[in-house]
Amino acid sequence: MRNILAIFISLFIYQGNASALVIGSDLNEITIGANFSGQDLLVFGAFYSAQSLARDAKGDVIIEVKGPPQTVQVRKKKSFFGFWLNNAEVTFKEVPGFYYLISTTEINDEILNKNNITLLSDQDTQEIEWGKIRMPKDRHDFMNAMKRNKNNLDLFAINNDSTQIDILDGNLFKTNVPIPNTVPIGNYTVSVYLLINSELKKDYNYDFKVKRIGIESVIHNLAINYPLIYGLLAVFLAGFVGWISAEMFRRLRKT
Repeated sequence: MRNILAIFISLFIYQGNASALVIGSDLNEITIGANFSGQDLLVFGAFYSAQSLARDAKGDVIIEVKGPPQTVQVRKKKSFFGFWLNNAEVTFKEVPGFYYLISTTEINDEILNKNNITLLSDQDTQEIEWGKIRMPKDRHDFMNAMKRNKNNLDLFAINNDSTQIDILDGNLFKTNVPIPNTVPIGNYTVSVYLLINSELKKDYNYDFKVKRIGIESVIHNLAINYPLIYGLLAVFLAGFVGWISAEMFRRLRKT
């Protein structure tokens, strides 16, 4: 409610400025517990103020959500005498752990490239370790494979359904960004861009955090900070559960 009030106050302050852009969200933090199955992040705001302007002159918004950067390795296998072995490997650095893009207008490469709104910037792509991959087509295939793998985990999405952003009273917009249960923990950035005649006029961003709580946090910290202890505990628990199952089965057979 406080964020919504701030939007209206900002609208009053920016009255008469057609390039005003203010945004907010209903959450500053998303917590992942044992029962976490995903959550929607509400993003809302205002992207113009002059009611007298024609709709085309009021512009469009692009909403982009990026998760914490990660290093991703993509391997290609090849059959050698019936055995499938790794034949090539590409390492992508500074890849967003989560990426979501939606707009009130049709999303195309021309608009994105013109305004430098991309999944991987030129600086990021310089960090790619191509190994022995030299041909542009092969590099393109590895890039698509990386995106496809992330998309299969619901971690990459470009939503071309402009109706998913609701326009309210001409000046306000809101949309729900789906945050799946596969997201990595860390800091996330929500960026909103105001486009007029396909050119970026204003941009605004804010951060929110995804973190684990409860037993999820304990297990994650143990696996990251004490991998040897985590591995030994995993082996012990697997053996213990196996022994319990065998003992129950043995007793059931006697009865």
